[in-house]
Amino acid sequence: MMIELPEAISIAADLRKTILNKKIIQVGGQFTGHKFTFYEGDPNQYNQLLTGKTVTNIIDRHFYIEIVIEDYTLLFRDGANLRYCQDQSLPKKSKLQLIFDDGSYLNMTTSMYAAIGLFKTADGCNNPYYQHELYTIGPLHPDFTYDYFKSLLNEHTLKLSTKAFLATDQRILGVGNGTVQDILFNARIHPKRKMKTLSEDELRFLYESLLSTLNTMIALHGRDTEKDIFNQPGGYPTILSKNTYKNPCPVCHQPLCKEQYLGGSIYYCVHCQI
Repeated sequence: MMIELPEAISIAADLRKTILNKKIIQVGGQFTGHKFTFYEGDPNQYNQLLTGKTVTNIIDRHFYIEIVIEDYTLLFRDGANLRYCQDQSLPKKSKLQLIFDDGSYLNMTTSMYAAIGLFKTADGCNNPYYQHELYTIGPLHPDFTYDYFKSLLNEHTLKLSTKAFLATDQRILGVGNGTVQDILFNARIHPKRKMKTLSEDELRFLYESLLSTLNTMIALHGRDTEKDIFNQPGGYPTILSKNTYKNPCPVCHQPLCKEQYLGGSIYYCVHCQI
């Protein structure tokens, strides 16, 4: 599980249905058992700070799951696996557990690496990634126009590959190595192609593919490579992913390619993506 925009929105929607207005009676978890789980604030203080408080809001973000618990805000990011359960014994594997007064609980484990943060809402969070999230226009915002998209091109970004432009440095909020695969496939653009080589028509098509692909992923409750808080895969069938790369291209029916690039796997069709 790596939280990108479709999952952030889908999980937030599920949390509104399941934990909003519930009171926390205990906070638990093994806070020292995984060196790739990064906490902001002392996790050993989470129980004291949150017990007896009620979940008052769930806020939509792009890379984060954000839960408001009265005067505190709890954040999850990256490979944070959130699972909501009722009438089941508490799992032994946990990086954080919120146990509610009706017997249900929210449990978090880590895939590869994850970030958890707790801060007083009024004080805010000074994490630079979170600050960037707060003050950057994301692809769902009405101001994320084609002109805005083009304004992200400059002397530096024109030298980047299309994957690097879309999925690095939080340039496009909510887009990472997972969602970028289908965005580029739908745009018929190779992930290694330099941005400076795109024509005006190709650039516009890339922008339109970015918006349409993300909106479809959100409408179908996230990608089928990721799971929701009920441990169910998302309803969006990925075109290019770990689930599909051994299949032929759905357009030309030729074999797909997989390779490592910029710290992650890329999948593409050499015939359809130029």
